[in-house]
Amino acid sequence: MSAIAVEGLAKRFGEVQAVSGVDFEDRKGAAVRSLMPLNHMTTTLKFVPQQKTVVLHQGKAVANIDEDRACRTKLAAEVKDARKLAAGWTWGWHRVTFYGDLKTQVETVSALMGFKVVEEG
Repeated sequence: MSAIAVEGLAKRFGEVQAVSGVDFEDRKGAAVRSLMPLNHMTTTLKFVPQQKTVVLHQGKAVANIDEDRACRTKLAAEVKDARKLAAGWTWGWHRVTFYGDLKTQVETVSALMGFKVVEEG
């Protein structure tokens, strides 16, 4: 059994169409899974424009999680205080993770935008 099966893929450029039936299926989610580098500092953000807020937490990437629920690409990170982070998780799930310690840059950009920074955990 192959990892990915493609069924109705099509294309065409003469008279356009450019793809049609597509179908990629590996029974593991709705998108391709990325394997992320480990043992690096990460900065995770969520912009909440209605409240002029940027939510931020940081941690060290420690594992790629292979689980069928929710997002296809999941990264486990070691944070300072996981209990505090979980207890204060009030901003919803969708966030973007960047590699590196970007806290200072996020604070600078947020100040220029007139946003406050809320550090989770």
